[in-house]
Parts: sequence; C-alpha cells; structure tokens
Amino acid sequence: MEADEAHIRSIPWCAALISGPSIVILPTESRAPKESTEDALFAQTLKTPDTISGCLTFYDRANNSSAYINKINTLISLGSAVNGYPHVAHGGLVATLVDEIMGLLLSVNKHPKVAFPDIGRTVTAYLHITYLKPVVTPATILVSARFKEVAGRKLFLEASVEDRWGVALAKAEALWIRVDKERERL
Repeated sequence: MEADEAHIRSIPWCAALISGPSIVILPTESRAPKESTEDALFAQTLKTPDTISGCLTFYDRANNSSAYINKINTLISLGSAVNGYPHVAHGGLVATLVDEIMGLLLSVNKHPKVAFPDIGRTVTAYLHITYLKPVVTPATILVSARFKEVAGRKLFLEASVEDRWGVALAKAEALWIRVDKERERL
C-alpha cells in the first residue's frame, strides 16, 4: 500500500488533493491480498502496471460533519489493459470501480471508532450508472462515493467518476442491503 501512496503522490494534481491538513488517508483494504481470496480482483488481477498501477483512498475531515464518514474519495491510476476501446476504459470496469469504492465507504464505517449504526455484512442490490464521457487511459481518475440515505437495512449511495480537471465522466446511484445473518447464504 505504500507503493500505491508513493505512486499517487508522484502525480502533481493528486498530491495537491491529498496534501491538506484535514485530509485523512485510509488503507484501500481491497488492494491487500487475503488468504481467503476475498478482494482477489483488486489485490491481484487488477494490481499490475498495465491495469491499476496505483490506488489511494482518502476523505476530508473538514467536509465531514457527521459522526461517521459520509464521503470517501479514491484516486485510481488506470493503464491500457483495462480498455474496451483504444485508449478508453471498459464500461464494465468503470462500473466495477464505482461498486468497489461504494463498498470501501461501507467498510471504513464498520470500524469500531466510527459512530455509524451497525452496518454488518452488505451486498449490492442494484447499481445504476450513467456514462457521461469516456474514461481515457492511461490516466488517473477520482472516484467518490457518499451516503445519500440510510433507511433500516437499506443503504442508498451515490458515486461519481471525474478526470484530473474535475470533469464528470460517470455518475451512479446504488442500493446496498444489510444482510440478515440468519438468512445469509454464501
């Protein structure tokens, strides 16, 4: 994960985003290999110089007035091996990135020091993504996810994908469901 941070900090516009005194850098847990093979897609398959060469998650404490982390951001460096068209990332990968960052938002709020109602185990019920512009590669993009509403077991989230100039490339909304442990089947 240190290599990811060093890579992202070497990109001037990214370094500027993560340099403020209220910025908190979080471990991007899905980039760490696990014995159970959980997160293998991001920790192995997409962790190469030609796919995702760098990934760093952070949030701005100053813009987060709630007791829990309402919004996170992840800088992701994409290579040409994620393309669907020449110099354009595959749309399925863009949707996967959005889903992953939403999952990271839920994951960081499971930490005991965060005052969020018990999230427990969650799954994506639906993900609606709107592609606005091509995600050009190679490039580093910013994927942000935030809570829109929490209603019982339902967690409504929103996300955006932007380029280095803040141009919106995609936006998404999703419903995640807290899984009832008694009914859970994997």
